[in-house]
Amino acid sequence: MVKTGLKPKKTILPPGTKYYGTGRRKEAVAKVWLVSGSGKVVLNGRDFSDYFAGRKSLEIKVLKPLVVTGNEKSFDVYATTLGGGVPGQAGAVCMGIARALLQVNPDLRIKLKREGLLRRDPRMKERKKYGLKRARKAFQYTKR
Repeated sequence: MVKTGLKPKKTILPPGTKYYGTGRRKEAVAKVWLVSGSGKVVLNGRDFSDYFAGRKSLEIKVLKPLVVTGNEKSFDVYATTLGGGVPGQAGAVCMGIARALLQVNPDLRIKLKREGLLRRDPRMKERKKYGLKRARKAFQYTKR
């Protein structure tokens, strides 16, 4: 059965070879495309310095795979992110860039692995338990 009415999202990219990578962190998911270019980074249609609003640590985190491999001025990065908060999205984009760089050159695996950029961070938010206020915080205890 064919679904009608649903149109796939099209990502507007300049012509050229595209390399794709997916990254995840906490609840965030990022789809990342690398295109040969001058080092421009676009997240959800906005420049990444706008997107992170002056949070330098997140900007550094996003660019880390490109800096480690020496490709910071070789590729333009286009990414779409869904879910999570801004720090989680930064981690997801970082992993997506690292995976896309592996498609460009599989020999970069050693450098990326040494920096821990190919390992998914397994830490997730702990669920709330019944009888407690939050995941571990209990209600105030009164002895008498």
